[in-house]
Amino acid sequence: MEIITNYVDLCRKIDIIETQLMQVDIDLKYWFGKGELPFTGTGADDFGVIASVGNLQNLHDKKYRLQKMLDFYLDIKKETENKVNQLEGLNYQVARMKYMENKSYKQIADELGKSYGYIRNVASRNANV
Repeated sequence: MEIITNYVDLCRKIDIIETQLMQVDIDLKYWFGKGELPFTGTGADDFGVIASVGNLQNLHDKKYRLQKMLDFYLDIKKETENKVNQLEGLNYQVARMKYMENKSYKQIADELGKSYGYIRNVASRNANV
C-alpha cells in the first residue's frame, strides 16, 4: 500500500504548492497593484518603486519555479493514478476508493456489494502491510 501512501503525500505537496502560488499572487498584487497602472499597490506606495521592482522580480522568479514544480508533480500524480487504477485485488480497490476517491467505508461497502465489517477488515489488513 506504499503507492497509495505516496499518492496521498503527493497530493499534499500539490496542495501546498498551490497555496504558495496563491500567496505569490497576493504578494504580486501588494507590490504591483491590481489596476491597469503599474506600481499602484500598497507596497509601491509604502516602500517606493525601486523596492517594488526588486520584489516583483523575485516574486516572478518564485512563481515560475513553483509553477514548474506544480506541473512536474501533476504529471507524476496522473501517472500514479494510471498505475494504481491498473492494480487488481480487493485490498487495492478498497485503498484506492478510501484514499484517492475519499469515500467512506460504508460507501465502499455499498458500491462493492460487501458488508461494512468485511471492508473494515480488508482496510485493517491494508494498514498492516
